Amino acid sequence: MKDKLVEVFTKLNKQVENENKRRRLSGARFIPHARIEILGQTSLLIQPELTVKLTLAQTGDLDAQLLADHFVKKNLKEILPDYGFIYDEDSYLIFIPEGSHFSTFLNLTMIEVVVIDPESALVSKAVKAPEKNIQLIRQAIASEEYPNLISRIVAAGGELRKFI
Repeated sequence: MKDKLVEVFTKLNKQVENENKRRRLSGARFIPHARIEILGQTSLLIQPELTVKLTLAQTGDLDAQLLADHFVKKNLKEILPDYGFIYDEDSYLIFIPEGSHFSTFLNLTMIEVVVIDPESALVSKAVKAPEKNIQLIRQAIASEEYPNLISRIVAAGGELRKFI
């Protein structure tokens, strides 16, 4: 998945660069630098080194918040199916817990792609979709890889009893 998404974002970046070249010649407004925040299951799947003790279900959805011009959003949605993905239109509803941080996945000329930290993605899943993620959260707690997971789930209003 990680390699495919690198290809997707590299192709998208090239399209934005080409469109800005075209706009420069026509005098139109440039497309500004975009930020794509990868969230949810996708964020866990592209960081396998951080989630080796978890059983993760593959997904074709790209969970991401797009802080980008309409051109970027439109072209991303058109590119994704060629790589077996679709953009999850409900990504804006994904809960980002307090204390979340993002790390750089790709920093291209026109697009910065960042990914939420795994512990925060797990907190989000535990709080907003506990039934669907019971096994995943139990594995994460048992792994002891995420020392603040339990306290963060409780602080974010999650029901810990569902996982213990």
